[in-house]
Amino acid sequence: MSIAFFILATIAILGGVLAITLRNVIHAVFSVLLFFSAIAGLFLLLLAEFIAAVQILVYIGSVGILMLFAIMLTTKVMGDTTKTVHSRGWIWSAISVTALLLGVLVPFISTPQPEAVSILSNFDPSVKQLGLVLMDPYFASVGVIALLLTAGLIGAVVAASSASEATE
Repeated sequence: MSIAFFILATIAILGGVLAITLRNVIHAVFSVLLFFSAIAGLFLLLLAEFIAAVQILVYIGSVGILMLFAIMLTTKVMGDTTKTVHSRGWIWSAISVTALLLGVLVPFISTPQPEAVSILSNFDPSVKQLGLVLMDPYFASVGVIALLLTAGLIGAVVAASSASEATE
């Protein structure tokens, strides 16, 4: 189990690093999808099959396909390869930020929180209860956000199609 965790964590870190370093936008999206699939695998290791399925359906299925469609509507997919950033201190800054983050997070991870234990001891792990806890207080706001995202997507498609007609 721990070997699978380390393999999936390495894949997730690799996917995240590739997503921010690749210049080709399509390759970056595929590395984000690799990251999302590794996170779904980590949820499976935690025996949270429902959340893993939601991760696959929502993030890999919906968000990934949405990003690919948005990229297909753009004209410039490749980044400018002639411009290079010459920074010598990026590795040291990355190491220091990682050390700072680990220094802040490790004490919280290593010590059990009593209020979290009491909340989890009363929790019924059914799909119905999980849905009620996650969606009941936020039902209206999630609906409004879904409508706004749909309107934004329709507006992007209309703007891209009118821009392509103007160039022809």
